[in-house]
Amino acid sequence: MTTRPRVVILGGGIGGIKAAQQLANQPVDVLIIDHNNYQVFQPLLYQVATSMLSTDEVVYPIRAFFKKTANVDFMLAEVNGIQPEAKVVKTSHGDVAYDYLIIALGSTPNFFGNQEVERNALPLKTLQDSIRIRSHLLSVFEAAAAETDPEKRKALLTFVFVGAGPIGVEGAGGVSELIYDVLQKEFHHIDFNEVSIHLIGADKCVLGMMPEKLRTEALHVLQKKHIEVQCSMLVTGYDGETLSYRPMSAPKDAPRSTIKTKTVVWSAGVRPVNCLNGFECEKDRGKRLLIEDTIQLQGYDDIFAVGDCSSFTPADEQRPLPTLAPVALAEGQLAAKNILHTLRGEPLEHLHYKSKGVMAIIGNKEAVMAAGPLRSRGFLAWSAWLWIHLLTKAGFHSNITVTFKWFFNYLSGARLGRLITRPELPGLPETLRNTAEKAVPTDDKQVSKAS
Repeated sequence: MTTRPRVVILGGGIGGIKAAQQLANQPVDVLIIDHNNYQVFQPLLYQVATSMLSTDEVVYPIRAFFKKTANVDFMLAEVNGIQPEAKVVKTSHGDVAYDYLIIALGSTPNFFGNQEVERNALPLKTLQDSIRIRSHLLSVFEAAAAETDPEKRKALLTFVFVGAGPIGVEGAGGVSELIYDVLQKEFHHIDFNEVSIHLIGADKCVLGMMPEKLRTEALHVLQKKHIEVQCSMLVTGYDGETLSYRPMSAPKDAPRSTIKTKTVVWSAGVRPVNCLNGFECEKDRGKRLLIEDTIQLQGYDDIFAVGDCSSFTPADEQRPLPTLAPVALAEGQLAAKNILHTLRGEPLEHLHYKSKGVMAIIGNKEAVMAAGPLRSRGFLAWSAWLWIHLLTKAGFHSNITVTFKWFFNYLSGARLGRLITRPELPGLPETLRNTAEKAVPTDDKQVSKAS
């Protein structure tokens, strides 16, 4: 009996699942390895963090993708390393051999070596992150309602988002609507003139991938939502009480500006997950794995890399392809196709990725979109954002509930998911902590999934 080739896919994110779907019912055995048994639809995590959606509406069980596919299996495990010379993946459940390997491990938040910020800021990358932020946002308002010291109350009601890309913009806009459209109606003894929301980015402008006109429109919308935007700024520290920052162009010893706050949400960049640090292969300056246009890892015929953990720069471009879901989908599909081409002795296909456009939602009825020659903002862009994300997201039943909640929120402005599930968060008064529970670690040593 001839043993069929084994394809091991590391990561059950969008790119990894797309590759597995392409290999479904083909003459190969596929094993997906992930430390979670579900795929997270990361573009909607901020809606969990801002109480618009529930957790089960942004995830989909990995095994459910392949319930009718006998040649695709799943293993719940941590990936600890790769030994290409032995064609083995090191996992928390032992060694796993492969004939072909697809690395789709995604990325983890990049704090650029600032350990103080890493300890105290709130990243928005995983499902656990979104739950933590949701509980934190609601808890600080409960704390502010009971706080009599004006300075402490002001710090509780100050919210800072670091990173002026889509995650930062969408998160800040979502928090603004949560505060002014919902919580303002419920917290009768808080002076909402004390609330302040800040968006701080290192780039020269918000949403730098957008055309200039749309960037300007997005800035105006953010300002209308009471969000103070500061670009070309470098965050230098955050100790849980005070955020410090300076202009990017200023010398390192220049005076710092400071903000007293209990809430810093970090979305200022990503890096490859830790288990790839010791993997010897060609990498770019950001430590992402360099791949060929065949999606093969440079120097390896049997290893492919897709999504956030990989880096490919087209011949006519100066920058690598962005870490976006459409890129991960295209790379995952092509990696699987080229494995099948190799098995059949056929020529490999080459990646020819064309951007389908970029968009960002800023709040209810507000979004910006650039797709080819089309430029749009406001209701049309917002509707397109909702529709495209529904088409991309897995799970028919959850899509029905998501559509209902979006429609309900559009009409009423209600946020039904306002649950404090982790009141033990650091920085809150002792009276608000649940000492019987322990915080769920958000250690970036855990393997993230491809976005």
